[in-house]
Amino acid sequence: MRPVIVAALATLLLVACESKVPSAPIVVLATGEAGSEIDLLLANFSSETDIPVSVVWGDSTENTNRLLNNVDDSVDVIITTNVADIWRAADEGVLRPIEPKALENVAPILQDSDGLWAALEMRVHVIAMASGQVRPLVASYDQLAGAILRGRVCLSSSELHINRSLIAMLIDERGAKKTERLVRRWMQNLVAAPFPNQDALITAMRGGLCDYGILEWWPNEDDLMYFKPQPTTMDIDGIGVARHARHPESAQRLVGWLLRKKSIRPTGDSDASSVGIAGWRDEDARLLAERAGYR
Repeated sequence: MRPVIVAALATLLLVACESKVPSAPIVVLATGEAGSEIDLLLANFSSETDIPVSVVWGDSTENTNRLLNNVDDSVDVIITTNVADIWRAADEGVLRPIEPKALENVAPILQDSDGLWAALEMRVHVIAMASGQVRPLVASYDQLAGAILRGRVCLSSSELHINRSLIAMLIDERGAKKTERLVRRWMQNLVAAPFPNQDALITAMRGGLCDYGILEWWPNEDDLMYFKPQPTTMDIDGIGVARHARHPESAQRLVGWLLRKKSIRPTGDSDASSVGIAGWRDEDARLLAERAGYR
């Protein structure tokens, strides 16, 4: 057999063997567990693209700290459960820009101005009200602070990022002093100490302990009524590509795929501010809540 043909066959054999070797997995930091929505999405991505994904499950803030402290330089993608963590990662310089094409269908208010992160999920703040003959109808945060509602309001903890993002965006809209006065009046109207989570708050409203509360939008809770104050405020699940990603091309492909699958829609409120404000002012919100006795 001629040497040229032998060399060509050897090359083809080498390519064939290499094509059977799976590519190195993308390492993703995320919050959840096996069988969760994000886990199923990542599995679908791998199935469609033949790109394996290795997920490191953990608390959103702990995962962000892991990336910031360079605990593991193998991370390619991070998914957070709030805007404060993804904003912090961008601010500390551990994210690289997402490819512009992947951001084309993401509303400007739901992404970083420099393209370092985008919203994978959006949660809008609403005032919830027990159904039935409860009066008055409350559709604004100022009404929720009115003396007529003394002993009729429930809230969940300010330790929850969903509540801090609301305070942060109110600070940006109204200023710190006015927002603190508002939060203090909410505290005066509480019938019980803030609940540890929103499930407990909903249970309290259903049980008749309180008539009003602040929630993220939960459309499946049909036994409650909702009013969305204007302008719209929100929190998000954020996603970004690690600055030192070992597999940047595959990481960008994953982020673009997820953003298309989740298909986040704008709020429909032209006056809504960028959700990034909630990340920028997260510490201000935490300190304000502490001063106002909102735990």
